[in-house]
Amino acid sequence: MLHTYKYKGGDNGYLWKYFYNPSAKKLVEFLPKTLAPNVITMVGFFFSVLPFVLLFSMCGTHMQNQKGYDIPRWFYLVEAFSYFLYRMLDEMDGKQARRTGNSSPLGLLFDHGLDAFTMGL
Repeated sequence: MLHTYKYKGGDNGYLWKYFYNPSAKKLVEFLPKTLAPNVITMVGFFFSVLPFVLLFSMCGTHMQNQKGYDIPRWFYLVEAFSYFLYRMLDEMDGKQARRTGNSSPLGLLFDHGLDAFTMGL
């Protein structure tokens, strides 16, 4: 019965219901229909990895920069902004796939695989 399975994900949180979902629906209309949903997924993944690459390049694995100071304050803003972009792009990729008729089991696996990796960071 595996071939009859249909994925139906859901998020009933207030942020998703009143902000992320409506915003993503509006923003996806500005994307060209030729843009593949997996490209949106990869760009979102880039924003989820960017803060860690930046942090490790500045502070090393000991979380102190070369001068011995703690993590700079501006880094927290970069982290927050990157997470926001990742989350918004993650909402938009599924909507783009349905909008363009490019939904596929492989795309679902790709999206959820990168989401799982991101949540482990």
